[in-house]
Amino acid sequence: IHAARSTDRASDLVAVRLDDPDLCPRYTARVVKGVTIGPSPDWLRSTLEKVGIRSINNVVDATNYVMMETGQPLHAFDYHLIARGRDGKPTIVVRRARDGEEFVTLDGQKHRLNPENLLIADETRGIALAGVMGGLNTEIHEQTVDVLVESAYFNPTNIRRTSRRLGLRTDASYRFERGADLQISDRASLRCAQLILETAGGGLAEGIVDA
Repeated sequence: IHAARSTDRASDLVAVRLDDPDLCPRYTARVVKGVTIGPSPDWLRSTLEKVGIRSINNVVDATNYVMMETGQPLHAFDYHLIARGRDGKPTIVVRRARDGEEFVTLDGQKHRLNPENLLIADETRGIALAGVMGGLNTEIHEQTVDVLVESAYFNPTNIRRTSRRLGLRTDASYRFERGADLQISDRASLRCAQLILETAGGGLAEGIVDA
């Protein structure tokens, strides 16, 4: 895939730590820098609407389009809203929630979690409910300029239990509950990055962080 390149390397921009590999055996992260958030082009918006997905913006729409195209759910975070670790770069931590830990999903709903629920977190707080829905605290917005693209594999039974317990049924959870393809994470992520570059501009950091 030919893509506009950033001079940065993904491994210099983000770290990934899997605290619970039984629930998430693979997590990949790519970074696209210098995007311009705006409406999607007509072809992208109409394609999503035909399959019942509401158009949100060019970056979020790219993740949803690739999910429909490949069967692999993806998620986009605002890179600068992810807390930096001790090494000075944002660190994605895939961990179980603490008992009673509260988390606000993208729909504005607050959820009280327990250790059966898997969180995508940074060094300070949860930023996504793994395999189900992203967090309000790192959502893509009009001022977003750098994007982290998540493409991962989550334990189907765990996603099903979390989705059912919290009453959250999403396009992502529907697919993860039925078992995604462990091998497709990298390819789907690259395809998504390509689509972001095509619709939102920017440059792709070299390589991928693949934990």
